[in-house]
Amino acid sequence: MEFIREKQREIPVIARPDVLVVGAGPSGLGAAIAAAKNGAHTMLIEKYGFPGGNLTTSMVNPIFTFHDINGRQVIRGIAGEIVEQMIASKASIGHVTDLTFDNASMTPFDPERTKVILFDMLEEAGVDLLFHTLVTDAEVKDGIIEYVVIENKSGRQAICPKYIIDCSGDADVAAFSNVPFTKGREEDGAMQPATLYFRVGNIDNTELRKWMKNNRNLLKDNPTDEEIDSQKAIAFLGLHELVDKAIADGDLDSEVAPRILMYELPNNQFSVNSTRLQNVDATNAKDLTQAEILLRKQVLQVHDFLKKKIGGFAQSNIIDTGIQVGTRESRHIKGDYILTEDDILQGTTFNDGIACGTFAIDIHPPKGKQQIFTGSGRVVYEVPYRCLLPKGIDNLLVAGKTISATHTAFGSIRVMATCIATGEGAGTAAALLNRKKQLTREIDIAILKKTLIKNGQYLLNGESEENRDESLILKRVNGSGEKAAHYNPFKKSK
Repeated sequence: MEFIREKQREIPVIARPDVLVVGAGPSGLGAAIAAAKNGAHTMLIEKYGFPGGNLTTSMVNPIFTFHDINGRQVIRGIAGEIVEQMIASKASIGHVTDLTFDNASMTPFDPERTKVILFDMLEEAGVDLLFHTLVTDAEVKDGIIEYVVIENKSGRQAICPKYIIDCSGDADVAAFSNVPFTKGREEDGAMQPATLYFRVGNIDNTELRKWMKNNRNLLKDNPTDEEIDSQKAIAFLGLHELVDKAIADGDLDSEVAPRILMYELPNNQFSVNSTRLQNVDATNAKDLTQAEILLRKQVLQVHDFLKKKIGGFAQSNIIDTGIQVGTRESRHIKGDYILTEDDILQGTTFNDGIACGTFAIDIHPPKGKQQIFTGSGRVVYEVPYRCLLPKGIDNLLVAGKTISATHTAFGSIRVMATCIATGEGAGTAAALLNRKKQLTREIDIAILKKTLIKNGQYLLNGESEENRDESLILKRVNGSGEKAAHYNPFKKSK
């Protein structure tokens, strides 16, 4: 490889915040709002021109998942506040049941209204915002990140924070700081595939529900008329055989997901999660470029399929696609504790637990077609603070999908509700550390947990009050994955 040598130059320091949050995705939102609300001068930088990350840039929809199968809300705090603001602004109908029978609840929302809601929440918390900005380097001395280098239209600059929370989605700051990490699956580095979500409008909802009743045998778990009619927002999953035939006939790309999965949103729109591309490294620009090209072609193919095969979609149109492809997996930092699949399946609690999760272990296959899905809400587990502590650095926390976890455990912690919760844990911790000028491993865990609970977060075996919604009690918990190309390798035989 050919190299050039940059000439030495001085770059201006533009800010010295107490806490710098890198990335305004779900975890970054939780981190920045929490840090600022708890008294830290907080700055949030983001590569796009608005907050939300996968909520708003990649069009991931709905939010999963706030409840266990008994209707108990186990993710609250800032994540709950975001949903409350969505409901108040008519950007969401709130938490509803999921007709796919695998998720304890789902929360569909309007991404455009949500962008403004998130701006309002960040401004109200007092977060300093800087958008259209990338972190491109970090300087570490004696285990402390002294500054990060950023680049934007204003040029190359530096920020010197006391604490940094890496919510970049790819552990970029950690990587620039030489934190050890793995990428993808431990044995071979294979990562979950990329997907480009898109929104469809002008659907005849009445005709769609009628079609679902007449073709229930094609849908996951054969939903009854009553189940279809009672849904406040349709969750549609199935058509495995029809998709396979369309691939064989050349009407669909061979890499598309082997089923149709889509969710009804406000304003009679649907979010479609059916494109798929394997072997995409989210830290490689060439891979991302190829993914953008191929997945946008898949979007048109999938929409044509919907129009031809599903009632109510004949006159539908594509409203928009994600601004960028959604990449499920890239770096996993090596932290003081590595969360495992056993921790999740056994509903493990930790002395330093700072957030809960209850989503399924959901692994879109790095290779092949069949998807692992264990079902959501069966157990509730905690994420320990130690998973946010990257080895070798004493003023950096990592939140969101790149925390210290195995590839399999990552299949559960990667979803947006859980990411907001881990972000809130990190932001609250950073603010408490700042008060006492402590290093990240010196925090008083008891005070951190007490503060999180006081601010509305839910933790197991703590002082959190129970909050149950009987309308969200999951009536089916052992559905078949055949119509959706799902299987559960962790299911115990009777």
